[in-house]
Amino acid sequence: MSSVKKSTFSTRHLSPEKRLSAWKKNIGPMFEISPAAKSINIDVHNTVSSYLVDNKLLFSGCTSYAQRFKRTPLKIASDGLDSYAIQTHLSGEQELHHGGKTNTCKPGDLIILDLAISYEATATDSAQRSLVVPRHLLAPLLVNPDDQGGRVLRGDSPLAKLVVNHMQAVFDIAESLNDMEASQVVQPTLLLVASALNGSIDQVPDGGAAVSAGLLMHAKAVIEKNLQHDISIGKLSASLNHSRATLYRLFEPVGGVRAYIQERRLRRSAEELLSAQGASKRICDIAYTWGFVSEAHYSRAFRTRFGMTPGEARASRLAMFPVENGVDSADLGDIDYGQWLMQTLRL
Repeated sequence: MSSVKKSTFSTRHLSPEKRLSAWKKNIGPMFEISPAAKSINIDVHNTVSSYLVDNKLLFSGCTSYAQRFKRTPLKIASDGLDSYAIQTHLSGEQELHHGGKTNTCKPGDLIILDLAISYEATATDSAQRSLVVPRHLLAPLLVNPDDQGGRVLRGDSPLAKLVVNHMQAVFDIAESLNDMEASQVVQPTLLLVASALNGSIDQVPDGGAAVSAGLLMHAKAVIEKNLQHDISIGKLSASLNHSRATLYRLFEPVGGVRAYIQERRLRRSAEELLSAQGASKRICDIAYTWGFVSEAHYSRAFRTRFGMTPGEARASRLAMFPVENGVDSADLGDIDYGQWLMQTLRL
């Protein structure tokens, strides 16, 4: 099997009135989409081509009409994606709202999206190139791995230019890469992106920073495997062979170890709640499965986190994942792009 897998999606062959709903259906697994105020130019269609390289990095090219898109806490919980998306515009621009700040990305700039963090953005009619990198591959190379979402690196930065050129080059040649060449793309890409995000080729973490990053990733992996069981701080520190104080220090930037465990349980439970497989399960059973002591406790925590009760979230599922009627999927691309994209990003 080839180390480069391709998928495409396009609304080119659809009538203007069907383009938006088809686009929502196929991009809906990742983003909530709506037309921008100055939209829609009926002559503009949405097209995206993506290449998965060595089952690790996703390089994409996209053209789209002006639109708003956002990732809400519930959307994040329902899809469980934990990756960085690095984007650049060939034409058009994007305005990103995140953490009370607004940044604008113009052609040649790099914008960094953390798919595990909520944000809203508005884009003009545009053409983009993007790179999606799983967190576990890039985070250990970053000085501040949890503070990247919403950043814009200006196109006049030499390192940003290198990343933009690299993304374009790999996208252009991806289809012709053999297995060995595909595997050789991964590490240079990670190091180049990390250097740009860190601000210097010399700022890729090593020594103590690398040890701490590695231990944090290990602790998160242990927590993830035990979310359905009792996870006391004592048991966790014993399994990692590190003190409680070390755990508290490691998780302090993400709100503390207990807050992190609750967050992961809420996200995983919401993912099940909103899945087709979980549609027939009782909410109380989902709550108990993911470590909540009662349905009432679960409902309060869920509402605090997502702004609605579990029952309201389940009722909103159809609105979150719209189904298009009267569209021949053969006109949209090689396969169901949305399904392929989600499977790819979970690798």
